[in-house]
Amino acid sequence: MFNYKHNIKGGKGAILFLLFLLQACAPNTIHNEAPMVNEIKSGEKFTIILPENHTEQSFWRTKETNGKCIEQLNAIWHGNEKGVYFNYLAVKTGVDTIHLSKLKRQDTLENKKFIFQVN
Repeated sequence: MFNYKHNIKGGKGAILFLLFLLQACAPNTIHNEAPMVNEIKSGEKFTIILPENHTEQSFWRTKETNGKCIEQLNAIWHGNEKGVYFNYLAVKTGVDTIHLSKLKRQDTLENKKFIFQVN
């Protein structure tokens, strides 16, 4: 005989396990701006999330990076409510810095700096 309660319970467990697995695979979100140092491991992916409202016609851009230890993977805009997600990969050990600028046309509205110690 088929036990509906058992199958529903098992299905919920499988869904919770998959959600946990997806959360564990998600890149770390970095919040600490300079002068604070963010410690990450070589081979680790991470994300910097910044607010970006396109109706204001201002956009965040990578101003410069040292490029020694960290490689930018992409930048994805997730709408006015969520902003832009800058995704990076720590490629080797050392210290690196990421500079981001908020621009409106050719004017710089704001700068952010993130320092990383890659172990």
